[in-house]
Amino acid sequence: MELLNLTHLKYNRLFFSVNDNFLSSTAELDADINYCIQVNENINNALNEFYTLLIDLSIPIDKIWDAIYYRTKTEINSFINHQNFDYNLISNLSETGLNSFIKLYDAFAKNKKISKAEKFRLNAYNKHKILFVSYIKQNNEFVCINFYRVTKKRATNLYSFNLNFLNNNSYSASHYGRAHRTLHWLDIQEFKILQAEAYDFCGWYNELINKDLLNINKFKEQFTQYKIKEYSGVIYKNKLLTLLNKLR
Repeated sequence: MELLNLTHLKYNRLFFSVNDNFLSSTAELDADINYCIQVNENINNALNEFYTLLIDLSIPIDKIWDAIYYRTKTEINSFINHQNFDYNLISNLSETGLNSFIKLYDAFAKNKKISKAEKFRLNAYNKHKILFVSYIKQNNEFVCINFYRVTKKRATNLYSFNLNFLNNNSYSASHYGRAHRTLHWLDIQEFKILQAEAYDFCGWYNELINKDLLNINKFKEQFTQYKIKEYSGVIYKNKLLTLLNKLR
């Protein structure tokens, strides 16, 4: 499978046209809503700083493995060698298949009291063949799931979650942790095979207030310490949306 070299998509959200510009400073800004996602310049001085952690997939896989924290490697090896599980990485999902994964994420989000999945965006990514979903299942139950935007430039981890809240405590918290680390490692290997240039954890919390986000930082830092600064935000061209945004 050959990955696409996309940095821009256009789609509709309700009555409004939307541009999704990602990983490029040559953003198109001719839609009602223009998202600039992890671009390398602060376009119109309207975007916010965004930090993320990357893994260079052009280097040998053993070098990528060597850079992972030693205890994390032990947990991954333990899971792979001692657990029966099914792993899969899929793209070109059917509408039914995608909706089923979105429902699982939305249930997780409700449990965590965070925002639901951006369904319009995920549908657009899937339509343009840059959406990938990976998972680990055990005993026919989903254990953990990852959503990605995948282009030639990066495999970007959009959503990452486990299903502990749905599985009636079938496994311990440490079991879910090992499974989740294993899922990332298996995905990293697959995206290297597909010749993506980098694996992107899509976010690194740059403050010291939110303990949950700091813990997520620690999880990601077990795989890589390579941090970069980019810019993300939205630029409205629709006058009504511009006014509503100012009032908000």
